[in-house]
Amino acid sequence: MFRRHVVEKKGGFFWLREGQPCSRCFRTDGHDTADKGGRFSTGGAVSGQGRAADRFNVSAGSRQEFAGAVANVLIKGGAAVKRVDLVYETLQEWERNGKRWVSAEELALALGFDRANVSRDLNRLWREGKVQKQNGRPVRFALARGPKAMTRLDRLAKQQPSLAAAVEQGKAAVLYPPKGLPMLIVGETGTGKSMFAELLHEFAVAAGRFPPGAPFVTFNCADYTNNPQLLLGQLFGIRKGAYTGAHEQKGLIEKADGGILFLDEVHRLPAEGQEMLFTFIDRGVYRRLGETDVERTANVLLICATTENPESNLLKTFRRRIPMHILLPPLEKRTLEERFRLVMQFFQEEAVRLGKEIDVSANAMRAFLFYPCPNNVGQLKADVQLVCAKAYADYVTGKKQAVRIHRADLPFQVQSGLLLEKKHPHAASYSLPRRWYAFPPHGGEADVESGPAAESESVYGAIERKYGELKERGIAGDELDLLLEMDIKHYFSQYMKGVDRRIRDRRDLEKMVAPDVLELTKAMVVYAEKKLGRRLAEKVMYALAMHIQTAINRLRAGTIVSHPKLNEVRAAYKQEFAVALDCLQLMEERAHIDFPIDEAGFLTMFFAFHEEQAEEREERVAIVVVMHGNGVASAMADVVNQLLAAACVHAVDMPLDADPKRIYEQVKAVLQPVASKKGALLLVDMGSLVSFSNFLEKELAVPVRVISAASTPHVLEAARKAMLGYALQEIYEEVKAAAPFYIRGPLWEEEAAEQDMLAIVTACFTGKGSALALKHILETYLQLDERMWRIIPIQMADAEEARQTLSNVAKHFRIVCIVSHLCLDERIPHFSLEDVLSLRALKEIQALADVEEIHMHMARELTGHLRHLAPARAIPAIRAALAAIGRELGLEADGRDLVGLVFHLCCLLDRLLSGERTGGDRRAAKACGHEDEDGALYRAVKEGLFPLEQQYGVCIDEDELCHIVHFFRSLQGKRDG
Repeated sequence: MFRRHVVEKKGGFFWLREGQPCSRCFRTDGHDTADKGGRFSTGGAVSGQGRAADRFNVSAGSRQEFAGAVANVLIKGGAAVKRVDLVYETLQEWERNGKRWVSAEELALALGFDRANVSRDLNRLWREGKVQKQNGRPVRFALARGPKAMTRLDRLAKQQPSLAAAVEQGKAAVLYPPKGLPMLIVGETGTGKSMFAELLHEFAVAAGRFPPGAPFVTFNCADYTNNPQLLLGQLFGIRKGAYTGAHEQKGLIEKADGGILFLDEVHRLPAEGQEMLFTFIDRGVYRRLGETDVERTANVLLICATTENPESNLLKTFRRRIPMHILLPPLEKRTLEERFRLVMQFFQEEAVRLGKEIDVSANAMRAFLFYPCPNNVGQLKADVQLVCAKAYADYVTGKKQAVRIHRADLPFQVQSGLLLEKKHPHAASYSLPRRWYAFPPHGGEADVESGPAAESESVYGAIERKYGELKERGIAGDELDLLLEMDIKHYFSQYMKGVDRRIRDRRDLEKMVAPDVLELTKAMVVYAEKKLGRRLAEKVMYALAMHIQTAINRLRAGTIVSHPKLNEVRAAYKQEFAVALDCLQLMEERAHIDFPIDEAGFLTMFFAFHEEQAEEREERVAIVVVMHGNGVASAMADVVNQLLAAACVHAVDMPLDADPKRIYEQVKAVLQPVASKKGALLLVDMGSLVSFSNFLEKELAVPVRVISAASTPHVLEAARKAMLGYALQEIYEEVKAAAPFYIRGPLWEEEAAEQDMLAIVTACFTGKGSALALKHILETYLQLDERMWRIIPIQMADAEEARQTLSNVAKHFRIVCIVSHLCLDERIPHFSLEDVLSLRALKEIQALADVEEIHMHMARELTGHLRHLAPARAIPAIRAALAAIGRELGLEADGRDLVGLVFHLCCLLDRLLSGERTGGDRRAAKACGHEDEDGALYRAVKEGLFPLEQQYGVCIDEDELCHIVHFFRSLQGKRDG
């Protein structure tokens, strides 16, 4: 039946491509077909043209690779055929002969193939929906009699659980005998009604309800609302001569014959139009316009869609004829997880469309999650496309080096999501674990199976995160290999310890792992123990079970499994790797999933694990936290130790009245038993503690580094690096670069390019993280326009350093006020920590913010109207001049009182710059009375505005001066009255 060459000595055979010579006997015809005993344990493949093919031997552990190599070299009747297609054809032939359910063993014996390869092919056909599977011993297969493959409709239900009920309704309507049920899809604008109808059409074809290529015809009823006759012709067609100039024309029903007709906006169909469809829905017959004696038939499944209430917008008799009503919920009714998947999918689609990687900041992602989207999914997609188009334009024109999307790049309505986030009931429990999200340009759907914080704490996640982190830092080559290999070993060891803590007995494991995965793990452990000749620790079985569960979930979600150090693992643990390859085949047979060979590298690490590995104590950098205040350092160390589940951070508390010498001795006592030759890192807040490192280094003879102004994230990062075996200098440099708030500015670098931003600075010197707490209070209680404001927490060791930091902030932002227990700049309004914590100062801060926002809006509005003046620069200068006048007169004017005057002076300066004269009522000048009681007031105004005159090279005449004098006189009246 098939041409092959039997290899008698090895018991294997070669499949041949048509017209190619056998690599053993160099013949192209007459090969032995009698022997059925050959197996894929060894064999060869053919390649090339007109020459003997290269041979290669295949070991028992490499069957998967060999199967892939020979999959396309079978010859049947002179034509190449894939083995999987041959298996499927045989199933079809057997079913025609009355044999339906068969096992992999039966097929393998009949075809002369290896049973494992046939089993793999059958499971592949099962995943594609071509065969059914019947569990038992043995597992049996038969041709599928319904749609089993996961269609896009199935994926929609999986990724959008709120649509699961709608999907099931749609499937039921499509499959309902004999011809399906008409459907009415109800949903707001943009909920995806058209897309849902298209997916139903795709499902109908996959289910065999319609043949491949069946038509899907769309008709928008709104186009013919007021013309029933034209509507009739469009739907049912026109007979030639039906009216003057009429030509023969097919209708949409005829075009949709054998498929689906989708009537969008069916509520716009007039009553006459709805009645026209009655006969067709009831009997499946219709007449073209102008026909009276001919009845035509069509097999069409009708799907209607509306954004309105069907009860009030459709005839009762029409609704009665459409029994299946499907409701698509609006976006606001869907979960955050569903919305996150949609955002991920839309960004991924744009990355593929643009052919460029798109990087999106976490803040931008959060804005898309929470902003109001009245037009639902359609608007969400359009907004994503708009933002991507803008970012791409910036990239093409050279404004940006990559297609990167920050929060500031979003339209205002999208940015508003960050303001509304606090009001969302589930926002607090929903976290985005990364600062940036990268969407690659290569094909494939977006990885939307796992949302924020959904990746389980697996070996995969740890290694992938570390690899990305090292690459982002620009590390490559040997250095990357060395650091990654070290991290893999440590992460694996910590993963095993974590499993040991979380799972105390088998009952805990059964709650976390599916029963079939648990049985598979037991079988793998038994096999590995037999082959390796030693028992594996019970914790290995627990950890292996959880790992296999994660591996299956990742592969089913379409996530790539990759081991970056596969070759090194293969070389270091040859015996364990061979066992892992055998277990990989067992996993494929049980789980019905094709695993990449990289997975064998992970399995090898479990089999190579020894109990003493988890208990060994390596020399590590000692981490010590020293802070002012009772219990501050201890609390910080406790938090980090709990997060890392290890007692790796030591603490020394320094009461405010403690002698620094006594604290130094305590620190030395703590370090002596734990410090090794790898050294120690001190994380302190301020003051004399900064100088401890030099003395400790001399007395203990070990390297010591110190980081001041430390906070919990610093300690967490230092401890994590120390546990992974990093050197002291590496930890010191990386922790310094990981400041969570403004020390050198890394966190708001993306905002640095923005101009005219306003800022409130919160300054902390206590080491307790008060700056961040104050920031949170202000964000919670103040109503600030996110387009204009940043609240920047700073934490410094002393006042001088704080002032330097403040100076750096002022280069990028206009500081409106400072919250601190020290007055750092007399020119800037200051509020004490106590007044803010007690909320007493919030009203005044809000008033300041409101005034600043008014002036910012004023500058933006005037920019398009003034011809000669730059409002963004002029307004601060005008406000400074008016403030100087107020100080001279002893007046503290409310910022709101000055808004009108600032606006007036902007327009005045623009007119003067254009050369326009500003003459006015001379009586106003006379009324100033600057010769008598108002002389001081007049002089104060004249001198206060003089810097403006100099800056812009203009002269403000007396009429205008007197208007301003009147303004300040009224302020004096308010004060004195």
